[in-house]
Amino acid sequence: MNLKDKKYLVVGLGKTGISTARFLLSKGAKVVISDSRAEFGYKQELEEFKNTGVMIELGGHTDKVFLWADTIVLSPGVPYTIPQVQHALKSGIEVISEIELASKFIDKPIIAVTGSNGKTTTTTMIYNILKSSGLKVFLGGNIGTPLIDIAGSEQQFDYILLELSSFQLQGIKDFKPYIAVCLNIYPNHLDHHKDFSEYINSKTKIFSNQTTQQIAVVNKDDSILRDRLEQIKAKIITFGHDAGADVHYQGFVVSYEGNDYDLSKWKLIGKHNIENAMASIIVSRLVGCDTQVIKNSILEFNSLPHRIEYVREYKNARFFNDSKSTTPHSTLKALEAFDPPVILIAGGRDKGLDYSVFKEQVANKVKQLILMGEASSKIKDIYENEVALQVVSSLDSAVQQAVSSLEKGDTILFSPACSSFDMFNSYEERGRKFKEIVQCL
Repeated sequence: MNLKDKKYLVVGLGKTGISTARFLLSKGAKVVISDSRAEFGYKQELEEFKNTGVMIELGGHTDKVFLWADTIVLSPGVPYTIPQVQHALKSGIEVISEIELASKFIDKPIIAVTGSNGKTTTTTMIYNILKSSGLKVFLGGNIGTPLIDIAGSEQQFDYILLELSSFQLQGIKDFKPYIAVCLNIYPNHLDHHKDFSEYINSKTKIFSNQTTQQIAVVNKDDSILRDRLEQIKAKIITFGHDAGADVHYQGFVVSYEGNDYDLSKWKLIGKHNIENAMASIIVSRLVGCDTQVIKNSILEFNSLPHRIEYVREYKNARFFNDSKSTTPHSTLKALEAFDPPVILIAGGRDKGLDYSVFKEQVANKVKQLILMGEASSKIKDIYENEVALQVVSSLDSAVQQAVSSLEKGDTILFSPACSSFDMFNSYEERGRKFKEIVQCL
């Protein structure tokens, strides 16, 4: 694909935007960068681009810049809903994601994983199995390194393994993974997508360009995905609790093509992680990994940071950090993993989602609900008559409130059900702060 003298606008000057701009410049394209922020880091990179003659628009977007481009590349998190993107689309200008651009320069087989919940755990689990099997694997996309960083120089790898968000998938046109995995679809990012239907369409675009030569791995227990099986043209392999799925489980035993994988001694918590393991087993078997290597790798797999992560025991109670739960459905999955009594700490920035989805779990398991952050009043309206409830002003206060009512055998679960951006820069920062507070008790 010849990019020389083609006009590209890169929107969003973060890690992915910087890599994209560098790649385009290396191919001889004419590049302009636009970012809504006026002040941020990357000063060295800004100077680098200015010295190569790249025009940089900061502090807002203008129609003039967007309508100049032949193609606009949106960084992850830049919504299609901004007016300048909409104007460009109406003017017939191509708008794509970095994943779409990079994939045009990738020849190695791509394994792509998406889902509203569990995609990082599943992608990492697959990566560990493939590496243990002696395969050379690139890990990137929404986790780790932007795909564009290896575009055209991926020959050192056997497989390209990507975790993909709805943002990245929304901007694909021809992207066609050899194996596409969708774990589940729940309402999420409704502050970014115009509605839930658009979010669903973005997630399921992972299958849209596949043919009978590719493979789709689908959670049959998910009603949204189950209703769309007929639309998928690839060879379909399903997983789920139902014995009618190609890969299914009973208790802690996963069965696939005559082999049983006993997960009773593994380190992860929750039924949702069995689903993650099933998807990982399918992908690993498809690329030829040995059954025993798969079993051993899964049993050795540790919970990732901020995903139902055990922190410590204090006063005969256990503390778990689940800061990665930024949606009500992910908090639901976390609550399903524990027996009562649970003290749940939740709250953060509202993404326009329904917090009543874990109401039954709260009624059956939660003895105390402690809320913080911008969404606390919205969640309080749902639960104030259902459970003992307190609203606090900080994460420190939330932990202290939980400690004040601790009893032997309690589980303290920090699972916010919201994004972190009202109080923290990321879910990682939020999770680290929780662990720091708990470790200092």
